[in-house]
Amino acid sequence: MRSFKWVTIGFGAVFLVALGSMLNADRIYYMAAILLSLPCVSYALGWYALRGLKARREMPPSAWEGEEAAIVYAVTNSTRIPRFFLAVQEDLPTWIEPLDPEPPLFNVGAGETTRVAYRVRFRKRGVYAAKAFGVTAIDPLGVVAFTHSMTGDDELVVYPSPHNVQDLPLSGMDRYGWQELTTMVFHGSSVDPDGVRPYTPGDPLRRVHWRQTARTGQLNVIEFEEAQSLQLVIALDLQRGTDIGVGTETTLEYAVRLAAALTQRAIQLGASVRMLVPPEARNAPGYSGSLEAVATSRRGQEQLFLVLDALARVQAVAHQPISGLVEETVGILSPGTTLVVMTSRADGALPGVLARYTATGTNVIVLYIDPETFPGGKGTLPAGLAEQFQAELLAVRAQPFVLRGDRQGDLYPEAVVHSYARHTEAL
Repeated sequence: MRSFKWVTIGFGAVFLVALGSMLNADRIYYMAAILLSLPCVSYALGWYALRGLKARREMPPSAWEGEEAAIVYAVTNSTRIPRFFLAVQEDLPTWIEPLDPEPPLFNVGAGETTRVAYRVRFRKRGVYAAKAFGVTAIDPLGVVAFTHSMTGDDELVVYPSPHNVQDLPLSGMDRYGWQELTTMVFHGSSVDPDGVRPYTPGDPLRRVHWRQTARTGQLNVIEFEEAQSLQLVIALDLQRGTDIGVGTETTLEYAVRLAAALTQRAIQLGASVRMLVPPEARNAPGYSGSLEAVATSRRGQEQLFLVLDALARVQAVAHQPISGLVEETVGILSPGTTLVVMTSRADGALPGVLARYTATGTNVIVLYIDPETFPGGKGTLPAGLAEQFQAELLAVRAQPFVLRGDRQGDLYPEAVVHSYARHTEAL
């Protein structure tokens, strides 16, 4: 468009000169001179439009993945001359998507401050650093644009958006899915006695309290109350090479979303939460104290946002496999603890490490995120390795779930009922 304007002005001036020569009219030459001087005057006005301007960016310190918000630019004109045809130019990160095709034009009155909102959408969790941005002035003819760089140093943390665990439907078979997973995580697999009551038809005979029955001469049964988990420990596999996929459809992004959902639900139920983070993650770009703070079990909303902040920053940069992370950092788990391990790699050493926890009655869940179902993940694992890995987990009494890639990004884990279990029953 600007080139077209230059061509139009030049062609118009040449035409006027030719017309003046043909008609021998000196006034037409003056008209051509005025036409050619317009770009120079417009250029000077555009250049002057940036003098005496100051600008600052007002960015929200945090946002949610998928959320729409506004980045506000406050532009101040300290002179007595109003400024017109201004715009803000900034190269936003890939995953911060502008909702408007072009930055809006605005004017600033003499001695006034104008606030301009630039609507964006945050498409992916992460930590984004915003540096310098530019204020652009366009000359009245729209031929030349002048840009003045403004300093800025802001950090925006985009939290992974936790799904509501209770509202997610089952997937696959009727019995298995989110409902089964959340029940195991937040209520454990053990039961605590909660008194004795008279027998009612339908009560299983194994619950008969024989001592009370012999004393009273009437059948009595033990009433049980399912024990709620006191602590949730999340072990996230951040080994290099475990992040399979593209963009927001990767194994790590699915694990982060699921970890956020489980953390939110655990905090709502009053459980304490801690997350295991390898040392390399604390030295990666975007490091924050939250990566160390989440290693300590805490309850409440403060811990929820510490975990969300840590999940916004984690990357697959560790050299240590998930089995080593669990073995070195979990430690001794108190009764009522649920250990959730999330991985996209069939780590053959993991079942042996988890066996020491399942042997003491700890509820252990392994969420296997199938890399074969993500973009570029075909052929990642040798044939049969994933099934063997799941069978070994079942053998040590851990409960494996499989989470597959979904085009809509939905999280529908399915519990594993492996042929190993049926083979054991047959024996």
